[in-house]
Amino acid sequence: MKYFKLLLALVLLTGCFATPSSDDEQADASSQNENIVSFVAVGDNLIHQRLIDEAETEDGYDFSDYYTNISSYIAEADLAFVNQETVLAGGTPSGYPNFNTPDEMAQNLSDLGFDIVNGATNHSLDKGLDGILHSISVFEEYDNLTYIGLYESQEDRDNIRVVESNGITIAFLSYNQMNNGNSMPNDYCLNLFDEDTITEDVNKAKELADFVVVSAHWGNEYDIVPDEFQTKYAELFASLDVDVVLGTHSHTLQDVQWLDGNDGHQTLVAYSLGNFISGMMSEDTQLGGMLSFDLIKEDDTCYIDKVSLTPLVNHYEASDSNNVYDTRCNFTVYRLKDYTDELALKHGLNGYDNITISISDFQEMVNEAITSDINIDM
Repeated sequence: MKYFKLLLALVLLTGCFATPSSDDEQADASSQNENIVSFVAVGDNLIHQRLIDEAETEDGYDFSDYYTNISSYIAEADLAFVNQETVLAGGTPSGYPNFNTPDEMAQNLSDLGFDIVNGATNHSLDKGLDGILHSISVFEEYDNLTYIGLYESQEDRDNIRVVESNGITIAFLSYNQMNNGNSMPNDYCLNLFDEDTITEDVNKAKELADFVVVSAHWGNEYDIVPDEFQTKYAELFASLDVDVVLGTHSHTLQDVQWLDGNDGHQTLVAYSLGNFISGMMSEDTQLGGMLSFDLIKEDDTCYIDKVSLTPLVNHYEASDSNNVYDTRCNFTVYRLKDYTDELALKHGLNGYDNITISISDFQEMVNEAITSDINIDM
């Protein structure tokens, strides 16, 4: 889909606007001083106990096989984002309900080509403050990974992460709605949603970077339509001229929309990208999304182009369809466009709770979730 962009002298004073571009303006782009960053984002990397068990090796853990079918699309992007749903807390790994993912996951995400990893989720405090501090220390070992959302001090929290790529700077902010009943050990280890805090952070981020991208862990689990909390804060982000909002938490695919901000600015909001990979056992949670777009800077004008959503299928298998976890499940993720009827017949959920996995059902679910006219690659 082609978009229009606004060219105003005001941009010279206020920074870059993330605004869709028109056909004529795109045709002229090649003659401009243009910088482009290709960006992809996926949802919840949710590591249940069975995924931990199947990743165990003689030397530790290796999750890389789970991502084989999607790895090339992550690696080829200039920047790639993932929501690491489960904390890397050290000690004995565990799944639901108090998650603790092995440290090796950081290495796997690095090898896959991810650049930005969000750690602020409702499971961040599953292992307390010590778990958060351990997770921070693990990701700090990887110079190519920017870990957002979890902080070891007030100074660290106030230090907005800014990533530079191809002459473009992008500031990343992260906010989390709930902590599963766990109390906050301090005021800074992660950001809860708060209008004043968000306003102050976004205004500061806009001074530091060409684009502002927000990770928003929000909404209700299993909902396929954004709730009142999501729409309220999406409108706040748009009013502050945030450029992109990457939503997670519902474990289902939700809508992707452009929201109007100020003076022609538009905010791209993905309310939920669903699961990237998980061991969840409902049909809706097997469908996720990979959002891709270009961040473009022409002189002092910035805009977003080539927005596309690629639906993803979380796949696992079982030898007995009436017992999902009776044997090795061979967890993996596919693009829906690469998924086959043969694979659908092997999905471990077939026969469980009267579920029948089919490509046509997934396609229908995508069309129901995405109400805007963005490009859907399926």
